[in-house]
Amino acid sequence: MIEILMVDDHAIFRSGMRRLLSDEPDMRIVAEAANGQEAIECLRRRSYGLVLLDINMSGRSGLDTLRRIRLEWPTQAVILLSMYPEAQYAPIALQLGARGYLSKDREATELLAAIRIAAGGGYYLPPGMAQGSLLQAAAGEAPPAWKRLTEREWHVLRLIVKGVSLTDIGDELCLSVKTVSTYRGRVLAKLGLHSNADLVRYCLEHGLAE
Repeated sequence: MIEILMVDDHAIFRSGMRRLLSDEPDMRIVAEAANGQEAIECLRRRSYGLVLLDINMSGRSGLDTLRRIRLEWPTQAVILLSMYPEAQYAPIALQLGARGYLSKDREATELLAAIRIAAGGGYYLPPGMAQGSLLQAAAGEAPPAWKRLTEREWHVLRLIVKGVSLTDIGDELCLSVKTVSTYRGRVLAKLGLHSNADLVRYCLEHGLAE
């Protein structure tokens, strides 16, 4: 069962999506959010097989929310939905880490296919666009090293970059200092770095710092 978080600031659209997906035996909307901040709060409470995320929302935009999701949950599958042209926004969405982008005027069968593909670890590219630079933006020939970090390693990295001590990180994550130090070592090894200063610089250079 693909459990979905639906993020859109229009209640009528969310209701329509619930009705659409209720007929599918392998997927369901289990949580809803009306804006980016609510989406982040939902993700902090539990995990989802997929996030359906609108681009144009009040407050934090869908693209900004996607960036935040990538920071805290780098493996979370996300599909962006919008009325904006796919040719204009699909490459941006995929470069930011989305697993698909669909205009809201697409057929329901395309959305259902995209959900299954993205939740299964693939990328859904709109018909006629699954080629050339767009495909490279989605899959990437050489994914950046930070995408190999686990969720726990991400938490440790973010706290280190904020200047939190290993002892305080351990207290926050309910881990021993030795375990936190081990995670720090794994992060440094995966990123090919040597110090906390290197971690800060790396995050700034790759747009990963909050």
